[in-house]
Amino acid sequence: MKWEIERDALLTALTKVAGITDKKSTMQVLSHVLLEADEDQQLHLSATDLDISLKTQVDAQVSIPGRTTVSARKFLDLVKELRQETIQCELTDNDRLTVVGGRTQYKLATIRAEDFPHFTVSVARQSFDVEAGVLRRALSRTIYTVPMDEDPLSIPGLYWHPVGEELLRMVGSDGHRLAYDQIPFPAARFIGDEAGITIPRKGVQEILRLLEKSHEISLGLHENRLFAQTPNTHLSIQLLEEEFPQYDLIIPDAESGHLEMDREILIGALKRMAVVTDQSWVFVRMTVSDRLLVLEAGNPELGTAQEELPVDYLGDGFSVAYNIRYVIEALQNMQSERVRFQWLDEYHGGMFLEPDNPDHLALVMPMMV
Repeated sequence: MKWEIERDALLTALTKVAGITDKKSTMQVLSHVLLEADEDQQLHLSATDLDISLKTQVDAQVSIPGRTTVSARKFLDLVKELRQETIQCELTDNDRLTVVGGRTQYKLATIRAEDFPHFTVSVARQSFDVEAGVLRRALSRTIYTVPMDEDPLSIPGLYWHPVGEELLRMVGSDGHRLAYDQIPFPAARFIGDEAGITIPRKGVQEILRLLEKSHEISLGLHENRLFAQTPNTHLSIQLLEEEFPQYDLIIPDAESGHLEMDREILIGALKRMAVVTDQSWVFVRMTVSDRLLVLEAGNPELGTAQEELPVDYLGDGFSVAYNIRYVIEALQNMQSERVRFQWLDEYHGGMFLEPDNPDHLALVMPMMV
């Protein structure tokens, strides 16, 4: 096995696969990338943690075809440090991958390609194209609510379900907050008879990484796997089996009042309040009365803060405490100049909406303090 490749092209491909590898597994080969150099002058790179798998390819000058695996992280780290435009790689008789860049030479340990798990990157009978920018925006505006760790009270994934025939809604929630965004997409035909599908957080992150340099992506489903494909890369994701909660039950279907204001002004004021909060005192009290939105936060050890913002509102005034970080993140993941803040009472979640965009909603549950 012997090939030569442009350093930047190899770096891009390795960056894609390195995030997939499982560095904590007792199966050492799951921390490796499978390298396959073929007679068509292509280098194929594959990685899997058994739940998520990715395969990508890049042009190379292959003089001797072959297959092997090498530590994805170590290979990526050394390619980052090399400064030569081209890199030469060769699998030697002692099962070492020799990597040469200029006068620098590495010899990396390998594991046989035959020990690498077999996986299928695409068996979907039907796939649907979606504009990368549209999907990227919806995913990035909801993933922040997906819990990072296992939690018996929440699902660590993003729930996709059809809204009518031509809308796909993506919903995330950690039990304390919720966000959804929806995009034009033939969701009913895509999901079929299923009520919805749930993509694990890591899978969503890999889709976002795939979308960084793509203009369009194809999505397909087969049994319990989601397949995503760009021109040179195939991604396969095991769907979560847990049933996503009936989230619409916590979204108030009525309101007792609402206000609209400049979103950046509210973010700035909340950040000033956050200076006197910590992990023990994380709340900000938001009080609406007398044409003012009053923000109050504090900590007995750090001090207190208060700021008044002139606002026009309709309905009843109120006073409710929320997790200040959750409110800031909800606002930061919106794109409109103004935000509509809508409330019912101190027991229901406060809703943050884009006034001219019914496709996005963020909800933060109140804190009892």
